[in-house]
Amino acid sequence: MSKGSKTQPKSPHTRLFEAIRADDLAAVRAILAEDPAAVNAIAPKRPLDTRGMSPLQVSLCTGRHKAIAWLLLESGADMNYLADRKIAEEARPVLFDGVNAAIWNARRYAWDGTDATPLRLEWKHTREEADDAFAFLRRMLELGADVSLTDHYGRNCLMEAVSEANHLCPVKNPETGEYYPGRPITPEMCADLRRIFSLLIAAGADRGNVSAYSKKSIRAHYESEPVWQICGDLWDGV
Repeated sequence: MSKGSKTQPKSPHTRLFEAIRADDLAAVRAILAEDPAAVNAIAPKRPLDTRGMSPLQVSLCTGRHKAIAWLLLESGADMNYLADRKIAEEARPVLFDGVNAAIWNARRYAWDGTDATPLRLEWKHTREEADDAFAFLRRMLELGADVSLTDHYGRNCLMEAVSEANHLCPVKNPETGEYYPGRPITPEMCADLRRIFSLLIAAGADRGNVSAYSKKSIRAHYESEPVWQICGDLWDGV
């Protein structure tokens, strides 16, 4: 740029993604009013963690900006967006992000991030937070999110849900076979996770989904994992 030239103003799409990250609902609302098509803009190459994503995906995976996510959802966000793998190698359907938000907002115990001797746990999420995330996922399905879509490894939304839920479960010591302390499976956690799995199954998600990468089905991947204590019966007869 030559000396004395002025910096070019940012496009509405660039400003939209910046506003989402800043959790600036008013700015997002103003940008969509100015340019309704921005609801399905594609995130730029920088920052790398969100390149190629849709605004809805960015809102869900950068801290779950709830009010913004709901606004985008009801403003025409594409429920079946999948980034080009040339842009984002690990691209996934936007429904996966709704699934992840619901899973990680389940009521549960987790390490408080400070003391480890003894291990100190804290309660994560309220009933209201869990219900809101579940309602959001249900609304995505009502608006046409396709449970048959897969990521570039052939994994569907149900495999994603079970995989993410397993991260919340107790961890087994591979040498002793015993579980490390922490991450107990509670009735609240079971209820919140099971309704997610049941919702996806009722919507038609294939319980027999096989990863094209590992060549394993959901059952083969997780029936020996703690998460199967929560959802295994949902696979009976499959």
